[in-house]
Amino acid sequence: MPAFRSNPRTQSAALESHVLRDNPRLSFDPRNLGVDLLVWCRSDLDITPNNSTVAVWMDMSGNGNDFAQATAIEQPTFASAGLGGRPELTFDGSDDHMDGASFFGMVSAADDWTVVIVVRDWTWGDNVQLYYARGVLGTASGGVTRSNVGVTSEAGPGLGFGCWNAVDGHVQAYGDDSHAQGASAIMVGVCDGGSLTMRVNGGAGSTASGTTGLHSSATTLQLGQGNNNVNPWDGAVSEVLIFDGVLRQNELGSLEDYLSHRYNIRTGR
Repeated sequence: MPAFRSNPRTQSAALESHVLRDNPRLSFDPRNLGVDLLVWCRSDLDITPNNSTVAVWMDMSGNGNDFAQATAIEQPTFASAGLGGRPELTFDGSDDHMDGASFFGMVSAADDWTVVIVVRDWTWGDNVQLYYARGVLGTASGGVTRSNVGVTSEAGPGLGFGCWNAVDGHVQAYGDDSHAQGASAIMVGVCDGGSLTMRVNGGAGSTASGTTGLHSSATTLQLGQGNNNVNPWDGAVSEVLIFDGVLRQNELGSLEDYLSHRYNIRTGR
């Protein structure tokens, strides 16, 4: 991989993120909620650049659950002016992706966790089945066992969230299907005792029951595709958070409000 190019913006961001970790200046800090924050990647902090692309997106939760991509041609592009005038990572819909830690390995319970992603400028998947959609985040296992999880866009039902488990099949939930293609979205997927709920921009979508949660094969997180059966993501990502459990309703509302104000996304709250 080519040597990383040092630049003042990255050095400044690294210093700012160090200060943020040691002495948070935010009016809202997701690390102070009732369940542990396992992954927190924010596109304006802790980025390791490789010219115009991104090699490492560091986790600010303190757990070291970074996303990384060593192959330059498969790295997402860094864009300096995205949602809310803030930076974002853009994925090309072909082969851009970044690998992260083991999802199954990081959570305390396979059936209780929350994933949150801020996206824009995406397209719908080609089919009306979640495992043929476009995947923004998931685990890289796939095939006939479908032992994985995915957060996707799917033509018809809308922005979706699915959990596949070789033991008991798969379930999937959807948010608001009235979203225009590419619209800015705060996507929240909640697994609560095995029941899945998809929220989009502060509004609760459908809830689906019938899974025991993550299968033990749902290991390496992948940002930019996830499930091997889905198409790669062809949009932008601004922030990713994963929690070790289910947030209380007021905490989830505070989190969505923080993201709404930060990225200038209108919500239904």
